Amino acid sequence: SNRWKWAGMFSFSVLLLGGCGSIPLMSGAGEAAAYTKPQAMIIAATERNRYESIYTDKIWDVQIDEEGTDFETYLLEQVQAFLEELKTVTMMAKEQGISLDGAEQEKAAALSEDYYSRLTQEDIDYMGISIEDVQIMYEEYCLANKMVTETTKDMDLEISDSEAKVIVLQQIEVWNRETADMVWALTQEEGADFEAIAEEYSVNPDLERKLGRGEDAPELEETAFSLAEGEISPVIEVGPAYYIVKCIEDYDMDATQERKQELEIQKKDQVFGQLYNEFAEEHPVDFGPDMWDSLDFSAEDGCTTQNFFQLYHEYFG
Repeated sequence: SNRWKWAGMFSFSVLLLGGCGSIPLMSGAGEAAAYTKPQAMIIAATERNRYESIYTDKIWDVQIDEEGTDFETYLLEQVQAFLEELKTVTMMAKEQGISLDGAEQEKAAALSEDYYSRLTQEDIDYMGISIEDVQIMYEEYCLANKMVTETTKDMDLEISDSEAKVIVLQQIEVWNRETADMVWALTQEEGADFEAIAEEYSVNPDLERKLGRGEDAPELEETAFSLAEGEISPVIEVGPAYYIVKCIEDYDMDATQERKQELEIQKKDQVFGQLYNEFAEEHPVDFGPDMWDSLDFSAEDGCTTQNFFQLYHEYFG
């Protein structure tokens, strides 16, 4: 689900899980679990302020789709989805007997004190929170991360260098075969400057790119990955466009290692996601329809806190 990637708050494997009354959370098993409104506000305020600091308060006037959904509505839906999924993962942990050990609890307590001590009175008033609320949410977040780690640690998630390999290309893109053949002939002349030819003839100004497997059309990839450093491809037809590519680097080590990590994250997401979906189907979590009615993201309230997730990663890595 894309929501796990949203806002950088949570991903099963990157473990980025990533703040009103009482918001009931009911599981299909009949268990009544609850995040109170102040606890939910910690997440809501964090994301509201993070976006506003990047895009200014004009973000709340932005419509994000053809139906006219404004960004505030979208953000609230995503926060709700995150909280439902956070609760679901912690329920999975409890069912499997996974819990925080003493050291993790102590670290979560120290983290909670650190976070709370940095809040202004305006932050506290807006979220309506106590330090106990903060500690509950950090413990939930930590437990969800631990659940993912424990569940996936023995799974075969290895990605080979071949799968992750990234190459560096220069490319020329044109829109008809006649031009493509003419430009290719220019690249074959003795002493030809491929980059200069690309600058003159390519309809795409992005002349240099990194390419990993599965990121482009199979026709282009098959040819590009067969090139040795310095080699130029024949004309490659992809849909309505024609490409000529030159291999600048046939193995970018840093980019390959970075892509390897990304692919391992994706693989872990997929593996854990299957377990999550099966559990969530049997244990649905629902906040109810009126949970956010009293919340106005565009209000002038003086709340600026946005470091809930940042501080977590400083403590837990």
